[in-house]
Amino acid sequence: MNSRTSWRTITVLVIWVAIFSVAYIFFDSQQKPKIATGKDGGMFGKIVIPRSLDGHYYVRGAINGYPVDFMVDTGASVVSVSGSLARKANLPSGVSANFSTAGGVVMGEVVSGLTVEVGGIIVNGINVSVGIQGNVALLGQNFLRKVDVLQSNDTMTLQLRAQ
Repeated sequence: MNSRTSWRTITVLVIWVAIFSVAYIFFDSQQKPKIATGKDGGMFGKIVIPRSLDGHYYVRGAINGYPVDFMVDTGASVVSVSGSLARKANLPSGVSANFSTAGGVVMGEVVSGLTVEVGGIIVNGINVSVGIQGNVALLGQNFLRKVDVLQSNDTMTLQLRAQ
């Protein structure tokens, strides 16, 4: 093999590595969840959440004023966060509890009387379970029962229920 053939081979390999790198970066960015915020066309008391490619709905909110990304989980009884997120948000200690999850029983605690905000919808006096794994909190039924939830096509709308 002469030096000219070697350079051609190396050039072709570099081009293919560049093409695959760009494709990987593109597809990786497409897999990240779409997280709706109140700035995405939401108005006070209403937020429209697009479905992410993984089939779930994600929305930015807050617990006691601390910013949190939630996955809307209609199967979760309560709003749930990880221990590390609870520490970052300076949540007070709660009462010890065991939680039945899809992955089995998890030991944790329940913190009472917190404020949860999503897309301009503020609900006070929410119990939050601490003990799940991961960086995303779960927006459970104790919040969702306070709002109207409408799922249509690839969007979910949360709207403050008329009093």
